[in-house]
Amino acid sequence: MSTLQIHTLAWDNCDPQLLQAHRKVTQHLQIPVCYHIKTVPHGAWIDSVLETAQTEVVGFLDSDCVPLNREIVLEAAQWAFDHRSFIGIAQCSNHIPPKSHIFAAPAFFFICRAAWVDLGKPSFAENPRSDVAQEVSYRAEEAGLRYRTLYPTRFELKPRNEDYWYLGNYGIYGIGTVYKGGVYHLYQGRERERTALFIKRCEQIVAGTFSTDGFHECDSLNCIASAADCVDLRSQVDRLSAVARLKRWLPPPFQRPGR
Repeated sequence: MSTLQIHTLAWDNCDPQLLQAHRKVTQHLQIPVCYHIKTVPHGAWIDSVLETAQTEVVGFLDSDCVPLNREIVLEAAQWAFDHRSFIGIAQCSNHIPPKSHIFAAPAFFFICRAAWVDLGKPSFAENPRSDVAQEVSYRAEEAGLRYRTLYPTRFELKPRNEDYWYLGNYGIYGIGTVYKGGVYHLYQGRERERTALFIKRCEQIVAGTFSTDGFHECDSLNCIASAADCVDLRSQVDRLSAVARLKRWLPPPFQRPGR
């Protein structure tokens, strides 16, 4: 790969402190980023960047998404170039049927521009079956082009006023999700009460003290029980009752000693 350019979009009403924290991380990791401060639809903006791009690989970072290390950026960009394809963090549109389609999301996304051209320059804009960037994954699947997604490993908090976000049949994710390889995505960065959390995590990345201690596991079979902040007492009692009923039906070899 000989050429790469990375872009980040921040709307005019984006909290300056959030963007400043983002810049501190990319500068610390020595990752050059072109920042665009304008209020335009996300998908249409990506289309315009790719249409005029002069580099072989184009990368995108959301304003509330940062890499934890320099290597994940270089490896993702190289993979996209080597395979004439694209790679992004795994996401699932829980509000659009079938609600189980996992695609490469634009928050951390690298694409070989030639692959986009090969696919017929599909738009990254939303449509009836796709969230931002999802249509590109659909088009790749229909064309038989293999692409990659980085799966989440841990997350911090349950989204406000809604359920967990489900990633197909893999597990769940939420506010402050960490992805395999080293990517941190705050989500809902437009909500100002999240800014303090993002700034804190960015400061930790720069200081080399970032840790996922205390985060919830995305693929744990006990993920709902472990996220005690959103499980009421009734649901816990119901779960324990169900487990007790199940144990009565288990054959003796599967019974644990002393149970």
